[in-house]
Amino acid sequence: MTSRHHLLRTLIALALVVVLAGLAGAVESPKPAQSPKAPGAPAKTARIPSIPVNPHALELLSRACEVLSTAKAFSYQAEINFDSVLPSDVKLQFAAAMDVAIQRPDHLAVTYASDLGGKRVWYNGKTVTVLDPAHMTYATAPAPPSIDKMLEQFAREKNVSLPLEGFDFSKPCERIRPTLLHGAYVGVGDVDGVDCDHLAFMQKSNDWQIWIDREKRPVARKVVITYKELPMAPQYSAVLSHWNFAPKFPAGFFEPQIPAKAMRIKFMEFKESTQSKASKEKQK
Repeated sequence: MTSRHHLLRTLIALALVVVLAGLAGAVESPKPAQSPKAPGAPAKTARIPSIPVNPHALELLSRACEVLSTAKAFSYQAEINFDSVLPSDVKLQFAAAMDVAIQRPDHLAVTYASDLGGKRVWYNGKTVTVLDPAHMTYATAPAPPSIDKMLEQFAREKNVSLPLEGFDFSKPCERIRPTLLHGAYVGVGDVDGVDCDHLAFMQKSNDWQIWIDREKRPVARKVVITYKELPMAPQYSAVLSHWNFAPKFPAGFFEPQIPAKAMRIKFMEFKESTQSKASKEKQK
């Protein structure tokens, strides 16, 4: 595949996904919120200690996961900012916007546009198709009959991950709970005028924070991920809005809409190195 076509895989993976990545050590809370005290939680936390996962924080995260797990269909929008570190160790920030639509168990559609390019993704239970409108190229491949299996297969075989794909899995909390090292309830914070429970977690490679709506349905309103093992510790942040748990998708919504002049290419196959496989085995 040419370098231009290689961009199809690389840009989709830029926003690596999982809303579910972790928090490191002691982080100071700049200005503890003055909102009402969260049930069973401290009104404010001046410092996040490196202790095992706080039960209250885990309970709030589980509630947010349950909302997604029990929904038959939903859609949301995300405004994203992400860092890119140059070989010269200069850190640049770029922006993106994304629309996601899910109909369980086997339909998903994503529209992603960023400063570095854009992608459209359709999954209909039989195939997954990715379109690069800027370069007028697309790739289609057979896919397993569920969103979970499709995401796992494409990460494993093609090294492709969707932005914030942690929200797309049917049981997101079950996937990340065993990997959490530490976690804390930070306090009540504001996201676009909405009071949210601010949580912070640590995993081996990533520190992450999540703000969960405390006024209406407990959905994620903001996510910040720090890739602490990468040079310059780049960050990824997303503000989530327009959650809809009763969407009405028109007929053919999850079918690929390919421009007549678009050129079909192949996904690049990905094979893990022996060293990478050995590393994963040690982590089990």
